[in-house]
Amino acid sequence: MEIVNTADWERREAFELFSRMEYPFYSVTIPVDVTRVKKAARERGVSFYHLMIWACTKAVNSVPQFRLRVRGDQVVRLDRTDPSYTAMRKGSEQFQIITLPWEEDPAAFCRAAGEKEAAQTAFIETEKETDGLIYFSCTPWFDFTALTNEHSLDRDDTIPRLAWGQYQERDGGLWVHLSVEVNHRLIDGWHIGQLKEALDREIRALDGEEESRA
Repeated sequence: MEIVNTADWERREAFELFSRMEYPFYSVTIPVDVTRVKKAARERGVSFYHLMIWACTKAVNSVPQFRLRVRGDQVVRLDRTDPSYTAMRKGSEQFQIITLPWEEDPAAFCRAAGEKEAAQTAFIETEKETDGLIYFSCTPWFDFTALTNEHSLDRDDTIPRLAWGQYQERDGGLWVHLSVEVNHRLIDGWHIGQLKEALDREIRALDGEEESRA
């Protein structure tokens, strides 16, 4: 973890502006081509959902601004963030929240996620809920073009929230609408653009089109 020197920080003015707002959060929804994610999941025998979480987590961690957190009077940059996601309980209409470490190997991560879902009986493991997470959710029953998240009115809540809906066929491929909700104190549209580029790169790398870069 690194403490950011906000006195010399290039976004100090923007940070101070949005810090005065009661609700500094905003979200955008981005179309993402997930054809290769579906193909790679099928070939590797893993869950499409888990593989999407893996790719998104790697992309998020590659953009330093998405690892920033506000802690009291300090801004810190985490070395890495891990996923915390919603998963439906087997045979139930209720979901649970699964939190586990990200792994470099996508197949190993997907296996670990499946095992964790099968073994976890609690709705949420509160001891694992820190600010070093990314929140993920999915609505596989329908597509959406916009989404809002539940919030306590805490301006220091700087955990990114990513969600997507049912994938749709378009132009010979599969697409999802990816919602990205962030705190404007730390993240601008420019950084979300970097996230989109990183995610596209990671998705292409799943079938070896180009080497993945951290």
